[in-house]
Formats: sequence, C-alpha cells, structure tokens
Amino acid sequence: MNDYQLFHGDCLTVMAGMEAGSVSAVVTDPPYGIDYQSARRIDKSKWKPKIQNDKTPFLGWAGMAYQLCTPMGCILVFYRWDVQTAFVDELEQNKWVVKSQIIWDKVSHGMGDLNGEFAPQHENILFGRKTEFTFPGDRPKTVFRCNRVPPEQLLHPNQKPVSLLSALIESVSNPGDTILDPFMGSGTTGVAALLTGRHFIGIELDESHFAIAQARIARAAQMADGQFVDKQGKSSDTDNLPLFTQ
Repeated sequence: MNDYQLFHGDCLTVMAGMEAGSVSAVVTDPPYGIDYQSARRIDKSKWKPKIQNDKTPFLGWAGMAYQLCTPMGCILVFYRWDVQTAFVDELEQNKWVVKSQIIWDKVSHGMGDLNGEFAPQHENILFGRKTEFTFPGDRPKTVFRCNRVPPEQLLHPNQKPVSLLSALIESVSNPGDTILDPFMGSGTTGVAALLTGRHFIGIELDESHFAIAQARIARAAQMADGQFVDKQGKSSDTDNLPLFTQ
C-alpha cells in the first residue's frame, strides 16, 4: 500500500494542485528568516548548506494549508521567538484559530552569545486549529521534552528528532490520518507519520534534502510494513539506522 507521496518542488505550486479537504494535519518547520548554518564548531568544509528562502520568514502558504485540511484539521508550525508575530498573523489572517504555544525542551542547550544571551534550550511551536478540531485522546501538555539530534548526526541544518515529531503527530491525529509537511527537509515528519500509522504528503524544494527524505521515508515505510530487517535478520529500531537519527 502506498502510504506516502513526495514532491520535489515549490510548496506553493504543489499545494495549489492538491485536493481541498484531503489532509488531517499540517506539521511543518518552515524557513523563518534566521539564515542558519549549522556545524560551525567543526571544519568549514563540513558546514551544512544553508536553508533555501531563509533570509526572511517564508509566508503566504498558510491559506493553502487551511483549504487542504478537513474541517477537523489542525496545524503545528515551528518558529523562533523573534518572528512569532509574523507567523501568528499569517495563521490568523488565513482563518486558523491559534490556540497554543508549544515548547520543545531539548534537554541540553545550544551555543549563541556566551556573554550576553541566555543559553538556548528550547524551540517554539504554534498550534492552530479549524473550528471542528478536537484532540483524539487525552489533552496534551504544552511542553515536550526530548533530546535534540547531535550535531555530528544532522542530515539537515534544522533537523528535528523523530521522537518529537511522533509525539506531536500522535497528539493531534489518529492512525490512518494524512499528515502534510510543505517544508519536508530531510523527511523527519514523514518518518514519524509512517511509523505511527499515518499517511504522509511531503514537499521539499532543495534537491539534496529531497533525496535524503526519499531514502529515509522509504525505509520508514518498509519498517511500518514489517519488511525491513537488519543484517542480523532482526527488526531494526529507527535510531540504529544510518538515515534515522533520533
């Protein structure tokens, strides 16, 4: 069974051609204007490529996301504290009812300005819903605590852990639902969606990241169907696979 669809291209173009009401939840980490480049602590030859369209917050897609969701749909958007207003305005102007700010506690802090800035240990996520949305199970709390992907294991500069995306997806959707990520990156949302029994639609503009996402999500699909075995002939845990970091 084909549980996922992946598109290499501009999300605005791809979403414009999708069927309205075909998605249960949008879970995504769009470019939000930080022009970030990871792995600065190691050899410059090993710096990760910068994210495309990351000079300013990438807006203009939330209205399409709203149309693609069912009346029971919702949206989860990663963002940074200093662009919160831009993203809240973008969602609310496109009919989303913004209800919560979720915190991802990374357990360990990052670097930043060592002398003039609090050590950053969390990221922010906005939660918005359509009018008929209800949580599928117990009411989730606003803080999710799990380790970030170690810098040396990153396949994408802003890669999130599978465990975090799995917890978020399970908190707002049911098995069999369809999850959309218009800014798929290295495919973590897709991996988490398939491993939790959801369908997935992913869109990615960057060719190299799209190729990584294809490989990771294909393996996740095999694992979800019980078809993937390791060299010892045993089912493998996601964290032990080369393309399944965290």
